[in-house]
Amino acid sequence: MTTLERSIVINATQEQVDAVALNGSRLPEWYAGIQEAKPDSIYPEVGGVVETIYKAAGINFNIKMTSTEFSKGENISLQLEGMITGTNQWVYTPENGGVRVTCTMVYEMPGGGLGQIANKLVVEKMNTENLEKSLANLKALIEGS
Repeated sequence: MTTLERSIVINATQEQVDAVALNGSRLPEWYAGIQEAKPDSIYPEVGGVVETIYKAAGINFNIKMTSTEFSKGENISLQLEGMITGTNQWVYTPENGGVRVTCTMVYEMPGGGLGQIANKLVVEKMNTENLEKSLANLKALIEGS
């Protein structure tokens, strides 16, 4: 399993952050690597699903993200299923009149030992860069609106 964690402070209200971050259909606007996102009618509520196509290292991964925990204005946890399995947790903390957004990704690559080698050589770096870009994109999108 690989664990990545990054955070950023967004100078906006929690409501402004929620309006973008919790809108599953807007994921391709800010989450680097997500090419397509199709949320169901109850997402981000617990049990809600977003079907995504995520591109990393030139490979398209079909990933189903299911909300397993949701507390509006505090956190959302997602179970990742498909070509990559794991969890994705987003925590929102008030900070200096804005909101600190922290994402922790825990995932496993398919393919056993070869998948782990590919992860260490290429995919982990790409996922780290995409997570950092995603947080910066989210900040720019929200602060610019």
